[in-house]
Amino acid sequence: MSILMSSRELLDRYAAGKRGFIGVNLQGADLRGALLNSILLWQANLKSANLSGADFSNSHLFANLSQANLSRANLSNAKLIYADLRKADLTCAKLFKTNLKGADLQGADLRGAKLIYTDLEGANLKGANLSGVILFAVNLNQANLVGNDLSHTTLIKTEIKSAILSESKPIE
Repeated sequence: MSILMSSRELLDRYAAGKRGFIGVNLQGADLRGALLNSILLWQANLKSANLSGADFSNSHLFANLSQANLSRANLSNAKLIYADLRKADLTCAKLFKTNLKGADLQGADLRGAKLIYTDLEGANLKGANLSGVILFAVNLNQANLVGNDLSHTTLIKTEIKSAILSESKPIE
């Protein structure tokens, strides 16, 4: 069951001290530049929401963020475990110590994003745009990187040998 909520209502409740929101439907919401650090959005629908420049540091976002605009968003120390970020715009996003374990980032745009000590174990980055991305000490264990051109990606202290780099061909 989802609870339809306006951007204004969420911001007002947050300003009043509420941090936990379960099952809220904020599809298409405009939360540009919002300061929502340490918020918990559990089973929330933020599909196609405009969250550009928002501060979600230290937050728990167990949410549908597919097609959301998270450009220049601060997601440092955030937990986005198994989050749906398909086709999300994460250009120039700050992903320091962000937990994206098992997240679905298929077709996401991460150009210019900075991922430092980020956990992408088991994440699906198939077809994601990683051009100009800095990966510093990132966990890519079992991450799906199929269809990615890493030639313009900076890898520092990041191993890709345990990542999935190509689709296996069926044995004939």
